[in-house]
Amino acid sequence: MLFEWPWAVGRDGGSKDESGKFLRHSSLQPGCAPLGVVVAGLVEDELEEVAACIEGVWQGAAGEPLLHVPIAVLAESDLRLRLRDILADLPARDSVLPDRPASARVPLILLSGFNTVQTSATVRAVRALELRGEDATQRPMFAVAVPKALSKTLRVLIDELEGDHLANAAPTLLDGPPDGDV
Repeated sequence: MLFEWPWAVGRDGGSKDESGKFLRHSSLQPGCAPLGVVVAGLVEDELEEVAACIEGVWQGAAGEPLLHVPIAVLAESDLRLRLRDILADLPARDSVLPDRPASARVPLILLSGFNTVQTSATVRAVRALELRGEDATQRPMFAVAVPKALSKTLRVLIDELEGDHLANAAPTLLDGPPDGDV
């Protein structure tokens, strides 16, 4: 079965142009993309921690899982693919470790198909793990799959996200010296 994207056809029958339009997560409809998580730049032990953490967030009162959330680990070869292609293949990629995992300067955890409450709870829980990624220096960046990102290749998307993340994490002169520096 081919996943149909709700925004694939505009009211006039043509494709919608989503480029350059900012979308607030709260304005997205839950289910606008398949449910799942896409990750890059984490080591195997951290991937296991993320999977257990997400299962914990999605538990019912009695501890039973409410819903299985597939997790796709990006391979180097995936960086040429569009986000749309990765999300459409989430169930087949669930918990599969590629031979050559994609590396990232900043580890990526991209959430898809979560509503705002689920997103907040998941990000809060995963952040509490204090993961550091392959080079043990960078905390993961979090992103949400939005319509305007779906046609981008993963390489372009990761580069854009890393640029934004690093720009926002960079200390300014007003912040003073980094911790530990005099």
